[in-house]
Amino acid sequence: MAGSSILRWRDGRGWLVLSGARGESSAVRGQALGRAAADGGIAYVTLGDHDGWSDHTLADMDGLGAPPGYVVDALTEDDQTLSALLADAGIILIEDGPDVEVLRSGLMGAAAAGIQTAFENGAVVLVEGLAAMVFGAWVAKSAGQLLPGLGWLENALVLPGVTSVTQSELAQNVLREHSAAIAVGIGMGSALALGPDGEVEAWGQRQVTVALGSDYTNPKGD
Repeated sequence: MAGSSILRWRDGRGWLVLSGARGESSAVRGQALGRAAADGGIAYVTLGDHDGWSDHTLADMDGLGAPPGYVVDALTEDDQTLSALLADAGIILIEDGPDVEVLRSGLMGAAAAGIQTAFENGAVVLVEGLAAMVFGAWVAKSAGQLLPGLGWLENALVLPGVTSVTQSELAQNVLREHSAAIAVGIGMGSALALGPDGEVEAWGQRQVTVALGSDYTNPKGD
């Protein structure tokens, strides 16, 4: 795991960018383009193409001067094709969606393997909205039940669209139950960007907040 201070994330030569929401995201997307390697196209990862996400996103990225890209539907591609399409990308932009469990299911397995390969090779992995939660340690179902996430951000509950984790009941419950947990709130139009050399940056509107479990605030158990 790479890390800086309290945050630890997956090793790789690329950038992991967790964006609070797909709305108002052009500034974050523009910064992601600026960090991308020269080679490799953009893989636009959809999980059902909600509300015409791929068309809107391709138009937005084209307006930002993005290089050519291609749409990958993680719910319909066969595993071999899915992994190969993602592994060769220079930027992977992952769709927000209305159902975090569908996002979690679609981003596991072959999709996760392809994303990991691209990230190790230097790709920027930009994950928007509820999909960003999947890259933490836990995914919260609508009833509040926790499921394992992909674990790219270690011990973290990622809360997209939340500007103050201290006011999130879900965050407070997780921090009480898991003393080593970290809750990360990322507001709309903002992103937490994690780089290959331990860089930790707030992008866009920079509304990123962090709350810590008791292991950090009381490390000796006093």
